[in-house]
Amino acid sequence: MLGKAGNEVVRAHQQSFAFGDAAGLRSKKFDETVRSNLFLAIVPERDTALQAVEIGRHAAVEYGLSRHLRPHQLMHVSLNAVGAYTHLPDDVVFTVSEAMSAVRAMPFEVSFDRIMSFATGYSRPLVLTSAVRSEEMMDLHVQLAKEMWSAGLIFSYNPRFKPHMTLLYDEATVAERELAEPVRWTVREFVLIHSLVGRSEYEYLGRWPLLG
Repeated sequence: MLGKAGNEVVRAHQQSFAFGDAAGLRSKKFDETVRSNLFLAIVPERDTALQAVEIGRHAAVEYGLSRHLRPHQLMHVSLNAVGAYTHLPDDVVFTVSEAMSAVRAMPFEVSFDRIMSFATGYSRPLVLTSAVRSEEMMDLHVQLAKEMWSAGLIFSYNPRFKPHMTLLYDEATVAERELAEPVRWTVREFVLIHSLVGRSEYEYLGRWPLLG
């Protein structure tokens, strides 16, 4: 583990493994025993994350939404899911880490100029997104999926992939609207995040710079 969101903690060594059947690396379907979620993401700079929280705070007041905003240290843009598990699978972490070392991409700018709710059931995420999808982020999404497939892992690929950053969850729906000032930053790396279910805590298990 390279770091923990909020409280920086470092695990010095990552155990290596020998593998047999690649199917043994595949994630199980979600159930109430799930304690670990793994996913690949990009993370905004601290000032950008704080800007996003402030936008969420204003929206919560304006629309009467939940005041339980995602804290700035948990702000991220998901790229590809890895899996949901009952415990942290070190073999999967190792395999994903090996696969991601083959990814090649240049740094690129993210610009979110819209705020809206996604209609995903009872608890709808309020998100920052963009009217125009970032082709650089789409290319990265596709490349990560290809590398996961090559490593024998379950991979996620969505041709309608819509990059977004979740601010909070609420039953109410907020219609799409343009932000007065876009949320922008330059993406220089992507990360493997371990979400500790029920604890609102992330661990960063790997970082890969975008060097072209």
